[in-house]
Amino acid sequence: MLDQGKVLFQEGTLITREMIDRLRNWNVGAVDVKITCARNAAPGSEEPVDADTVVAKGLDWLAQGAPLSMALDRLTQAIGRVYPSDHVYVSLLEGSPEVWLTIGSAGAFRLPDAARDQKFQAAVYFSGQTVCINELSLHKAPPVLARADMMSMCGVPVQIAGETVGTIEVFSQRPTAFLPADIDRLLRFAKLAAAAIFGAQRQERLQQTTDERDMLNEIMHFVTAAMPPDQLLSKVADSLRNYFCAQAVAAFTVQRLPHLNKTSEVLARNFSRNDMDRLKDIFLDRWPVVGDETGGDGYLLSLSERQQAFSVSFSGGKTLYVLPLFSQEFLQGVIALLWDYDRRGDAYFRMDEMMRTVAAQTALGLERHHLYTGVEKIGLTDELTGLSNRRMFNYLMEREINRSRRYNRPFSLVMIDIDHFKKINDTWGHPAGDVILRELGALMRENFRKLDVPVRYGGEEFACLLPETPLEEAIQVAERFRIIVEQNDFLDGRQRIPVTISLGVAAVGGGPNTETMTAEELLRFADRALYQAKQNGRNRIAASRIA
Repeated sequence: MLDQGKVLFQEGTLITREMIDRLRNWNVGAVDVKITCARNAAPGSEEPVDADTVVAKGLDWLAQGAPLSMALDRLTQAIGRVYPSDHVYVSLLEGSPEVWLTIGSAGAFRLPDAARDQKFQAAVYFSGQTVCINELSLHKAPPVLARADMMSMCGVPVQIAGETVGTIEVFSQRPTAFLPADIDRLLRFAKLAAAAIFGAQRQERLQQTTDERDMLNEIMHFVTAAMPPDQLLSKVADSLRNYFCAQAVAAFTVQRLPHLNKTSEVLARNFSRNDMDRLKDIFLDRWPVVGDETGGDGYLLSLSERQQAFSVSFSGGKTLYVLPLFSQEFLQGVIALLWDYDRRGDAYFRMDEMMRTVAAQTALGLERHHLYTGVEKIGLTDELTGLSNRRMFNYLMEREINRSRRYNRPFSLVMIDIDHFKKINDTWGHPAGDVILRELGALMRENFRKLDVPVRYGGEEFACLLPETPLEEAIQVAERFRIIVEQNDFLDGRQRIPVTISLGVAAVGGGPNTETMTAEELLRFADRALYQAKQNGRNRIAASRIA
């Protein structure tokens, strides 16, 4: 019977309730938690198992998809019944910075977690070698082993693709308790543990990829919904906070100048007022006010450096991650995430990659809003229809083509021509023609989606840019609008004027053509499709399917 007082008070602390439950539930005996050895099993104790049985059962656990912690704990218990040991431990190297965490354990004391290079025999494990020590007292073993009267040990690394990711270790209160055959068997168990870890890591990566895709799709939905900047930034910031489990988030819109000149707070969730004031100081250091000759680090950084996300240690051991939203050289906004613990630099490797995509898309959404809301002031609106004009069309075509090429996203263009418009002017007069042009512009604003950009291309020709839209979806959108125009009552006084339109559709993105497609080429493909629709009888759609 194990001395319960020794268990409860070893290392000067009471054992936790979790450890008491583990002692009660270990599958190594109903009362005595000491592991039954394969070589000296007492009468009436659990029947020992051999290595082949353990491996076979381990393969069953893997096939059943058991959680990693459960699979390793079961493996630990089974190993304890194979070896002449008093304690068995499976440790994994995890976290950032890396720490040896004890995942599976069978014994009366818990092997303490250790930093990467502080674990007993860590250098041997990292070299891929095994450990067999017949007399622990002759080595600088951790004090916990001496207090538990451990005299010998056997340990092997768990490796995946030649890299050590964990260990299996067995300890005994007898000297020279392990034979070379024990190491060989333990290596078999290490391969089994490696298979379980590899499967769990692969599943984790798949889940992470799915979560990343869902989060990016959600943000893309916000960006393409044509919502006001405050609303867009708030929604994007909240999505990032939820995904990265940050304790606080803040978001700001920024005046569109090369340097930060003015910020407007649009979201501050769980930031204290002191934290918000500190944030503004950091912004001024990074992006000084124009004309401020006493500016801080901003004047020491290149444009590309100022556009990068960065992390800083914050007050009270917190970590702040700042994401600037740049479109070209213009700062559109800032999102800041705060964790109430110290996040080390290497924890950001995958995070930075995702953030670059989020920042680029969100900044484009903010810029698009600025452009669309200010078109009247800078001469980019057609006076008759109220739609964007040819100048705006050329600018946005170039921007959307570049975005499609950079992120491999679909983008479609619809060209529209009013059928027999010269005949309408000749029959009902030019004022009636203007009425039809104005009414068609109104129909385009009302019936295309919020993210689409209707344009008066010139004369009786119109166009519509459809971001984030593949060809088949663009054809459906165009056909729906064709029917709306055909069924609409275009009136000159009380007289109805029948109006139909022909449409040409072309798209880019998601294929090999994305790399080389230009705005001029896409326009040429859409024009060619429009010409085909008119040649085939008008009041119809034709599409250019670009190889």
